[in-house]
Parts: sequence; C-alpha cells; structure tokens
Amino acid sequence: MDGLIALGILALVALPIMAISAFVMALGARGRIRALEARLRVLEAAPPRLAAAGPQDDSAAAIVDEPIVEEPDWVEPDFEASKDAAETPPPAEAPEPPPIPLPAAAKRPTESFEQKLGARWAVWVGGLALALGAIFLVRFSIEAGLLGPEVRIAFGALFSIALLGLGEWLRRSERVATFSRIPSANIPGILTAAGTVGLFATVYAAYALYDLIGPTAAFLLLALIGMATMAAAGLHGAWLSGLGMAGSYATPLLISSDAPNIPALMLYLVVVTAFAFALARLRLWRWLAIAASVAAILWGVVMLSAGAGAIESGVYAIVLLALSSLFLVVDVQRGNVTDRPDGFAVAVLAGIAALLVFGALSNDYASASIASGLIGGAMLLILARRYDAVALAAPIAAAQLLALLFFWPAAQQAALEPTTYVTGNLATYFPMPDAIRMFGIVALLGAAALLATALGRLQASPVAGPFATTAQAAAASAGPVLVAIVAYLRIAGFVSNLGFAAIALALAGLYAFLTERFARRERAGLITDMIPTGVFAAGSIAAVASALTMALEGGMLTTALALAGLGAAWVQTWRPIPVLRYAVAVLALLVLGRIAWDPYIFGVRSGSGVYLSILIGYGIPAAAFAFASILLRRVRVDRAVYGAEALAVILSALLVVFEIRAIVFGGDLLSPTTALAEQGLTTAAAFAFALGLTRLARSRPSPVFRFGGVLARIFGLLNAVIGLGFVANPVFTGDRVFGGPVFNEILLAYGLPAVLAGLVAWTMPVTRPRFLQPATGVVAFALAFAAVTLEIRFLFATSPDLSWDPVGSAESYAYSVAWLVLGILLLAFGLVFRQRSARLASALLIVVTVLKVFLLDMSNLEGVWRALSFMGLGAVLIGIGLVYQRLLFGQRNTDGKNDGATPDSPEPEARGGT
Repeated sequence: MDGLIALGILALVALPIMAISAFVMALGARGRIRALEARLRVLEAAPPRLAAAGPQDDSAAAIVDEPIVEEPDWVEPDFEASKDAAETPPPAEAPEPPPIPLPAAAKRPTESFEQKLGARWAVWVGGLALALGAIFLVRFSIEAGLLGPEVRIAFGALFSIALLGLGEWLRRSERVATFSRIPSANIPGILTAAGTVGLFATVYAAYALYDLIGPTAAFLLLALIGMATMAAAGLHGAWLSGLGMAGSYATPLLISSDAPNIPALMLYLVVVTAFAFALARLRLWRWLAIAASVAAILWGVVMLSAGAGAIESGVYAIVLLALSSLFLVVDVQRGNVTDRPDGFAVAVLAGIAALLVFGALSNDYASASIASGLIGGAMLLILARRYDAVALAAPIAAAQLLALLFFWPAAQQAALEPTTYVTGNLATYFPMPDAIRMFGIVALLGAAALLATALGRLQASPVAGPFATTAQAAAASAGPVLVAIVAYLRIAGFVSNLGFAAIALALAGLYAFLTERFARRERAGLITDMIPTGVFAAGSIAAVASALTMALEGGMLTTALALAGLGAAWVQTWRPIPVLRYAVAVLALLVLGRIAWDPYIFGVRSGSGVYLSILIGYGIPAAAFAFASILLRRVRVDRAVYGAEALAVILSALLVVFEIRAIVFGGDLLSPTTALAEQGLTTAAAFAFALGLTRLARSRPSPVFRFGGVLARIFGLLNAVIGLGFVANPVFTGDRVFGGPVFNEILLAYGLPAVLAGLVAWTMPVTRPRFLQPATGVVAFALAFAAVTLEIRFLFATSPDLSWDPVGSAESYAYSVAWLVLGILLLAFGLVFRQRSARLASALLIVVTVLKVFLLDMSNLEGVWRALSFMGLGAVLIGIGLVYQRLLFGQRNTDGKNDGATPDSPEPEARGGT
C-alpha cells in the first residue's frame, strides 16, 4: 500500500513536469514555424538575384534565430593578441562582391509587461515551486508516516537528480535553445538551481534530522554539491555560481561537531576560494571574485574568534593572500604597464592585512602570528614593487606594521622605566627584555623594508606613473617616521628620550639626502620627478618635528616646532619645493594643538617666572611664524602664507592676554576672578589689534588680517559692553579702585579703551557688517562718558565702595562741569576734523547736561553751587550757539546769501568773520 501511495505521489509530481515540458516543446515548434514563415516572406519579396542567392544567405534566419550572448562584466585587454595583430601584415584586398540589397534588420522591441510576466516571472516562480514542492513532499510523507527516513531521503535525492538531468537535457535540446534565450530566466538554469537546492536540503536532512550520515560524510557531500554547482554555472549562467558559492561557504555552518577540526576547515575554505577565483577568472565574473574574497576574510575572522591557533590562522591568511595575489593581481596585471589603481584588488589586500593583525591580537602576539604578519607585509611590498596598479599595497603594509607595533602588548611593560632601556645603558649594548628586543627588531625590519622597496621602485625603469610614485614615496617617508613615533609612545610613554630623538634626527638626515638626490634628477615639466622630492622633504620636516617632540617638553617643544616651521620657510626660498610650504602649515597646526592641550606652555602658572615664560613661550613662536609668512610671501601667496599669518596673530593675541592677566594678578594665572584693570586692558588690546590688523591689511592684502581686524573689533565691543559695563563696573561690584586722584584704574580701564575705540571709529574704513562703524562710535562715547563720571565719583567718594556714599552739592556741580567740558571737547574735535558724528555726540551730551541742571541741580543744589551751575551752563550754551552761527552756518558769500555748505563739506577759501 505504501508503495502505491509513493507511486501516486511521484505520478502527481511527474504529470505537471510532463505537461510543462510538452508546453515548452509546443512553444518551441510554434517559434520555429514563425521563423520559417518570416524567412519565406523575405525570400518571396526579394528580387530574382536575391532569390537565387537565397539558399546561401541565412541573414533572415540569423535575424530571427540569433542567440543572445551574455556579456561578461570583467573585461581585460588581450595584449598578446593585439601584439600579434600588430605584427601580422594585412592580407591582400579581395575584389568586393556586387552589393546585394538586404532588408533592414528590425530593431528588437522592448519587453512588455506581458512578456516579462510570461517569459521571466513564470520561470522564476516555477523553479521556486519545484524546489518547494520537493520540500513539501518530504514534509507530507513525514507527517503522514507513509515512508521511512531512508526512503524519504532516497526520493528527495532522486527528485533532485531528476531536476538536474531535466535541466541538462533541456540545455542540450536545440528546440529549447531557440526560445529560452533570456539569461536571467533561463529554463535549464532554473531547473538546475532547483535540483541543487533539493540536494542541499536532502543531504542536510539526512545528517541533521535522521542521523543517516555522519558529519564528515555530510561535510564532503555538501562541499561537493556546492563546488559542482559553481562548475555548472559555467554552462547555465553566472547567477548559479552565486548559489553554489553561498552553499559552499554556508556548509561549515550547517555541520556541527563536538571537536571542530580547524585545519580541515581552513583547507576546505582555501579550496573553495581557489575554485571560486578560478571560475571567476575563467568566465570573467568579477562579482564572484569579490564575493568569494569577502566570504573568505569573514570566515577567517570567525575562526579566530572561535580560537584558531597562531599557526593555523597565519597559514590560512598567507595562503589566502597568495591566492588573491595570483588571481587578482598577477594574472590580471600581466603585461599591464599603466598605474591605474585596481581598487578591488587593493581592498582585498587590505582586508587580508587586517586579518593578519587580528590574528596577532587573538593569539597574544605569538611568534607564529608575528612571523605571518611579517611575511604578509613582505608579500604586499613585493606586489607593490612589481605591479603599479596595486602600489597602494605599500601604504597598506606600512599600516599593518604600525597596527602590529601599536597593539603590541609586551611593550606596555617597558613604559614603566622608559629611559632605562634606551639611553641609560649605551655602554652595555642596550640590554633590553626579550619582548622589547623583538619589538625593536620588527620595527627596524619593517621600516627598512618600506624604504628599500619604495626606493627600488622609484629608481627603476620604466618610470612609475604619478599614482604609483606618490604611493611608494608616501610609504617610504611616512612609514618609518610613524614607526619611530609609535615605538616612542609604547616604550618611552611621552617622556623625554634622547635615544629616540637621535633616531628621528637620523631619519631627517636620510630624507634630506633623498630630497636633494631626487631634486637633482628632476626634469622640467615631469610631475613624476617632482613628487618624490616633495614627499621626502615633507618626511624630513616631520622627522625633525618628531625629534624635537621626543627630546623636548612643554614650552621648549612649542618653540622648537615654531622654529622648525621658520626653517622650512627659509629652505623653501632657495629650494622651491612646494611641499615645504604645506609643511609650515602643518607645523602651525601642531603648535596650535599643543597650545590647546596646555595653554600654560612652560607649565608655570604663578610666581615671578610667569612673565618670562609667557613672553618666550608665545613671543618666539609668534615671531617665528610671522617671519615665516614673510619668507613664504616672497615666493607666492597661498594658503600656507595665510596659515602662518593666522597663527602669528593668534599667538600674539594670547601673549597679550596672558601677560595682562599676569600683570594684574601679580603673576597668578589661576585666579578665579577678574578685575577692572584686566577687563579694561583687554578691551584696549582688542581695539589696538583691530587698528594694527587693518593697517596690515592695507599694506599686505590678506583675508587673515581683514577678518582678524573685524573679529578683534567685535571682541572689543562685546568686552566693553559686558565686561566694563556690568561685570567689572565698580559701581555695581563695589570693588576698590586702585590709583591716585587722576591716574588710576578708571582712567586705565575706561579712558584708554575710549581713545582707542574712537581711533577705530575715526580711522578705519567702513566694512561689513556695516553696523560696526556706528557701534564702535557709540561705545567710544559711552566709555569716555563713563571715564569722566567715574573719575569724579572716585574723587568725592569717602569709602572704597563707589556705590555707597551719597552725592553732595559739589560733586553734582562737578558732574555738570565735566560733562560740559567733554561736550566742548567733542564739539571742537568735530569742527577741526569735520566729524559730524562727534558734533552730534556733543549735542547729545549737552542736552543731557541741560536736563540735569534744570531737573536735578535746581532742587538739589543750594546757595552758590546752584548759581554757579546755571551761570556756567548759560555761558557754555551761548558760546556753543556763537560757534555754530559764526563757524558752521555763518554768512560766507559777499552777497549775503548762504553758500549752502554743509558742516562736513570743504570750507570755501574766503571766510566771513573771524
């Protein structure tokens, strides 16, 4: 009974397959009939001559039956074929046959929705249905208990093999080939894929569900199915290879074992990867090589995370690197003399280099992992030396070496006594622990290999292109310097160390020698000759800066870096190497970063030595970058000049700010409070910087000076309003004002900024934003008014708190007199220099004084003070009226008419009156 049920099930499965096959064959016959009818119509419509030539001419059939060939996505030039074609002489020209009129080939129409639905989607869904049908058949037999495990597995295998056989038969059938021409919906390929999925499911069910086979047999069967599927892709299409590759790399995940065999797994992955690379190279499927590379690298990470040993992981990475080099670099770049970068190959090499570093970290830097890392780095350098398209392999090797050194765990123990191992035992041949000795050997070998490989390629012929030249020179210059820096950080730990400084100076000398050597070999107009010169010059500057960093600390380091920038600018004047200009900018950024890290450059925060430390720590770098900008400007004006100028301005400003704070607080830079004198001097310094930078912008056009002047003015205005108006105003704070009756903090904090702000408003041109000009004038007037008012308050106050004592009659009269005097001075300034804004400010101040006299003095003053107040005010107002009538708006023409001159217009030569 069970056998009859099974036969019935097979019949139910076979009948749809037979129906589909019959339908497919009918469609093929119908297509061939249509092709024959089209050919017959062409022959009937042709002239007799074409009809006579018809049996030999299959153009019409070719138009109808021409197959669609899938274009490969990895195309490389055939250098040998092109060379043979160039050497072969052209054949003798044959007499041209008489032209035969042919009908124009009809353009293939675009596919409609009906065609996509019937020709593509039906095939895809049909293949999926077949695969699911096999799975559901097995599930039904399990749920119904009809068949035993062995029979179920056998039927699943037979059904999958039947699908594979049917797909192969249809592929070879000429009838199917005439209509199944869509690569993405190829019927034989779909059937083969369904059979492959069925085989994968059958083997896995036999292993995981029924325990019919062991792990080894299941692993081998699944691997065989996956690689066979990739091989079948060569006949059925590229997408089938993706299915096979996915199954091959997923097989180890499907098989579990109590004692996993890591070496066997690595061997299997190497075989699968090599097979995928070979198939990708044979069929020119670049995407398959990309997918295989990513899968192999990810499997390496998984195995290392699972506890793979140093030897196994190292051998796996090296073999994977060898396979990638062979299939992705050596075979592809054979005969290629261009340096156009191969981004895919470089990315794969970088991934394998990262895998080597991860292997060393996972195995605690065992000797085998270190050796594999060095071997991998050497292989990368050989590839970069031989093939310019992967010249970036040299920087990748440098990055791998730096990562190995930076994460080296044993070097951390040596940081406890940094000077003992390098500088303290020169006479006893550098006694070092074994771990540190190994660390030094790796660093030395890696740096030497980088230099040797790059110099060998840069001096070889044919000359490398710009890309390869830049990559090799960058690896040779930056690599050893960075290796020395990492070694210094891991062994010395930011502590001054003369031994490492000597190493860095030796590198600087070597790079200077290479710079001069390559500079002498330069040929005019060849950028490939100029690149090594510039890169090695930059390396020399970087090595010098590193040596200074390793030997000096604090303020000496900042000063030394600034002087190095000045030296680079000076060398650039007689050896115009463009990179030197940018080296000055880089050194400027380093100095700025050092100051941001610790503004107290020499570490002195209080005491008598703070004044000199600020002067040297900020003054020398500011002067150095100022002179460097002048030297750079002699050659040309570019961003390097602007960078040096910007840093000179910033350092000068910080110098003034810190010196003011040190002077005000007696050398204590850590005082938590502020003072009136500090706010006033800082505001005055801001306005002074605005004046100076604006003058420099006129003589040396530079956006640094122009924007710097604007920023200084804005800072001065804000500090005047906030700092002097509220934060440090003695009327609000009640703080004591130091000084004598005239020369005191008030004059320093309000009078000096008022004068400088007035000069800024008067002399500086109107710039954007335009509100700065009137705002500066208003602030200057407010500061002058505050200076006069607070001076009188300080003279009459009997206690240090200016806000506490009441205002007496004499003090109130003094305010009126002082305000009138200030108004007269502003009026005189406006008349002499023809400044209408000053005259308006004078008028405003006088109006305020008049209001005070009539509203306050009339009620508060008594006796002689009231009389004097009104008498003085009246005399001043009459005098001002006389000035306005006779000097500004007086009669200037002999005919008695006003000449129409405005107060700000040039005066006529003949003036009426005095």
